[in-house]
Amino acid sequence: MGKISRELTLKYALLQSVFWICQCFVLGFANVYLKSRGFDNTQVGITLSLASVLSIIIQPLVAGFADRTTKVSLRTITMVLMLIVLSLGIILVIIPDSYIFITICFMFIMAIQITLVSLLNSLALEYMNLGIHMNYGLARGISSIAFSLTSFGFGIVLNYHSGNILLPIFLVSYVLFIAALILFRIDTSSLPLPEKEVIETEQKQSDGIFKFLKNYKKFTILLVGMTMVMYSHNLINTYLINIVENVGGDNTDMGLSLAIAAGLELPTMAVFILIVKKIKCSTLLKISAFFFFIKSGIVWLAPNMLTINLSQLLQLFAYALFTPASVYYVNEIIDAKNGVKGQSMVGVATFSLVGAIGSFTGGRILDTKGVSAMLLVGTIVTGIGFIIVCLSTEDAKKDVR
Repeated sequence: MGKISRELTLKYALLQSVFWICQCFVLGFANVYLKSRGFDNTQVGITLSLASVLSIIIQPLVAGFADRTTKVSLRTITMVLMLIVLSLGIILVIIPDSYIFITICFMFIMAIQITLVSLLNSLALEYMNLGIHMNYGLARGISSIAFSLTSFGFGIVLNYHSGNILLPIFLVSYVLFIAALILFRIDTSSLPLPEKEVIETEQKQSDGIFKFLKNYKKFTILLVGMTMVMYSHNLINTYLINIVENVGGDNTDMGLSLAIAAGLELPTMAVFILIVKKIKCSTLLKISAFFFFIKSGIVWLAPNMLTINLSQLLQLFAYALFTPASVYYVNEIIDAKNGVKGQSMVGVATFSLVGAIGSFTGGRILDTKGVSAMLLVGTIVTGIGFIIVCLSTEDAKKDVR
C-alpha cells in the first residue's frame, strides 16, 4: 500500500469511526432514547418504521442527483445532509416531550443517517475507482471497534443516567463527524486525467431509478433477498434491550452484547482485501447470508445472556463479511454511471426497507406475542432470504479488486 493509499485509509477510518459512533446513538440506542421520552414499544416501532420509509424516499432521490450532477460534488451533498442532522438534533434537545415533534425530528435524523451510509461508501469508491487502492475493509473494521467501545461505554453510562443524556453526546460526536469529513481529502491532481473524465461522462448518463431496476433485474431480486436476510438482524438490533431483558439482562448487558458484535467485525473486515482476492464477492454474500440465518436461530433459542453473547461471535461471518462484500459486489456489477445509485439501493434494502418492515412488525409482534415469537418470525424470513440471495447473485462484470 503506497503513501497516498495509507493516508486515505487512515482518514477514511477516522471518518467512518466518528460516523458509527454517531450511528450507535441513533440506531443502537434508539429504543432506549425513545422510551426515555415516554414512547412504548409500538410507538418506538412506528417511529423507526416512519424513519425507514422516509429514507426509502430520500436515498434514491439523493443518489440519482449525485449520479447526474457534475456541478455539486458528492462531498458537498454529504455535508449538506450532515448539517441538517445537526440542526434537527439541536431542535430535538430544546423541544418539549411531544410525541409528534419528537417523532418528526427523530425520523428525519435517522432517515438521513441511513442515507449517509451509502454516500460514505461512494466517497471511498470515488477514490478507489481512480486507482487509489485504499483498504476499505480495514477502515470500516476500525469503525466497528469505535462502535463497539461506544456501545459498551454508553451501556454502563445508562445505569447511572436516563436516556435523555444520549442526544447531547450525539451532538458533540456529530461536530467531530463534520470535522472528519472536511479532513477526508487528498490531492488527486497527479492521477491520470482520462480516468476522471470517463467517470464524469458516465455519471452524466445516469439512469432513472425505474430504468435502473429494469436494467438490473437480477440485482433487483438480490435486493429483495438482502432485505429478508437483514430482517432478523434489524429485529435483534432494534429490540435488543427487550431480548436481553427477556433472559434477565440489563442495559449493561445490552451494551456488552453490542460491543462484542461490533468488536468482532474488525478481523474479517481488516483482511477482506485478501479474502476477496481468493473468493468471489457473490460467494461471500451467500456465506454471510447463511450465517445471518444461523445467528438468528441461536438468538431465538437462547436461554440466557451467555448464549446471546456467543451468538454474536457469528458476526465474524455475517455482518462483518456482508458489509464490505456488498460494497465491492455493487462496484463490480453496476456501471460507474449508476455507482452511487447502486450503493444507495443496497442501503434502501438493508437499512431503509427492512427497517420500516422490521421496526413496525417487530414492535407489534413484541407487544402481542412476545420476544420468542418475534425472533421465530425473524429466523424464518431470514432463511427464505438466504435462499433468494443464493439464487440471485451473479459473477462480476469488472474486476475492481
